Amino acid sequence: MVAPSMPRDPVLRALMAGAVLATVWVFAGPWPDAASWLVQAALDGVFIWFSWKVATRPRIDASVRRFWRGTTLGGCFFLLGDLYQSITAARDPELNATAGTAQTVLVAMGLGCVVWVMLTHPLRVEGRERTRLWLDAATVLCGVAVFAWYFSLSGDSAPDTPAQIAVALVGSGLMLVSAFAMCKLLLSGAAPFTFRAGVVGVTSAALVGLETSLHAVVAEASEPGVLIARLLPCFLLAAAPRVQQLQMRVEPSGVTARKRRPYSRLPYIAVGATQALLIVALLDEGLNLRAWGVVAGVVAITALVVVRQSVAFTDNAQLLARLDARERRFRSLVQHASDVTLVIGGRGVVTYASPALLRVLGIAPDEALGIDPRDLIHPEDRPIADRLRQRLEGSPRTTVTVQLRAGSADGTWRWLQLVATNLVDDPSVEGIIVNARDVSEERQLQERLRYDATHDTLTKLANRAFFDERVRLFASEAPHAETTMAILAVDLDDFKPVNDALGHHVGDALLVAVAERLRRCVLPTDTVARLGGDEFAILLPATSYTGATAIADQILAAFQEPAYVDGHEVPIRASIGIAVGTGADVDTLLRDADAAMYAVKHNGKGRYFYADQRGRGR
Repeated sequence: MVAPSMPRDPVLRALMAGAVLATVWVFAGPWPDAASWLVQAALDGVFIWFSWKVATRPRIDASVRRFWRGTTLGGCFFLLGDLYQSITAARDPELNATAGTAQTVLVAMGLGCVVWVMLTHPLRVEGRERTRLWLDAATVLCGVAVFAWYFSLSGDSAPDTPAQIAVALVGSGLMLVSAFAMCKLLLSGAAPFTFRAGVVGVTSAALVGLETSLHAVVAEASEPGVLIARLLPCFLLAAAPRVQQLQMRVEPSGVTARKRRPYSRLPYIAVGATQALLIVALLDEGLNLRAWGVVAGVVAITALVVVRQSVAFTDNAQLLARLDARERRFRSLVQHASDVTLVIGGRGVVTYASPALLRVLGIAPDEALGIDPRDLIHPEDRPIADRLRQRLEGSPRTTVTVQLRAGSADGTWRWLQLVATNLVDDPSVEGIIVNARDVSEERQLQERLRYDATHDTLTKLANRAFFDERVRLFASEAPHAETTMAILAVDLDDFKPVNDALGHHVGDALLVAVAERLRRCVLPTDTVARLGGDEFAILLPATSYTGATAIADQILAAFQEPAYVDGHEVPIRASIGIAVGTGADVDTLLRDADAAMYAVKHNGKGRYFYADQRGRGR
């Protein structure tokens, strides 16, 4: 009954060795009856000591402490009863030393203490579950009662004196109540003892009840079988609190907290066992008093099972009604939800699509079944979808959020925010569930806000912040490469007189015209920015002195033709400073280009000049 690891405990090993020696002593001695009662008394003392040690442990659950205090008190009654019987047997060794009335009363009081703390232990179940628990325990109780009745009235050994009948009734009653209390605790899933200690205790209690109910009808109490039946439960009872101590090293609270199953097979086992017993009784003796008791028990158990099933049917009907209501509510929510819900099965195809798919992408849910969702994704965003799937595969319950573009039925692309969760291990889903929300408007707003934050509102060129970002991005991509980049600082000459003479609206129009001519002089990969006022800058990635000179010549040539603004012919002249370097020079390139540009202004406008004087200014 005890796990294989338990005998390694030196205390338990000593108890087992002592049990073997005591048994040998009982059978080898001249007075086995008196010796057996004395051994029982000694084992009662061991039981009291171990139970008290459990009850006084720190960090123990309050209900567990109460239970073990009750068992300690019950052990004290066991000890008194066995000591009394030991003295009685020692005074008259020739006496047939079956349990006397005093010993029976004391043992009954001890069992009463243990049964009381078991019956009053909190079940930690409420409502209908509590009702089902009591019905299951009562069914098992009736099954035990039937067997106790049948074997207590066994053939010629049936009790025939009032004392024997009283002892049999008391023993049977205690066995029944103990079985009921034990079943209740085990079925509740919150027993005040650990599982291993419970196994040892239940076995001991069953043997005590059986021995108490049968020993009154045995002719000779000193027979070996009776002595063993008397000693064995005492050994197990003494070991139970020690097993509890050992298990509490792992479970300090002492509570066996297990999830209670929604059903139990014990009541049905009781039904089957009593019906089999009824068949045996009828075949063996016919319909006598014993058989009528079994019949009554079978009827009672059947009635309890019918009541239990009626409760279960009612609960199931209520549960189905609630589930049906929840399903209708869920369907209503899904039917009218704005977000798309997809389930992608194990083969990587869509196994479910919500009605919102038609509203968002113009695709009917039925048409989406069986397709690979990757086919709906923009080609540029498919690597994102592949990384999403790789991250989810093999990681149950993982959730990943991404944004990508999906094609709609009208040929446009919609930005979707996907929240994908791997629920392959969920039997009700068996796939990856994807919730998709249309964020096209939010995405457009974000892009517009980002554009406004990085571009000049007048000329639509990049602003200083975006220009610096582009410069540093190129430098970070090739910081040690020999490839050089060029920065051109462009400043309009005599721009202030235009504003003063013709007005700021003409000056603004002139800046727009200059921006357009600068765009035409560079490649799409180059960056043209307005730094402020009439100052411009151009980034030419992977450009040498020769390439920068060619661009500067194109700019000056483009400015040869005047701009026509609001009926005015406005000439355009600019001074250009050029700085060429690698990514390591990024912090000084723009400053050097500015310095070269101001040098041009001081030495003659309308031309360009190199910052390091390596190229020829013009």
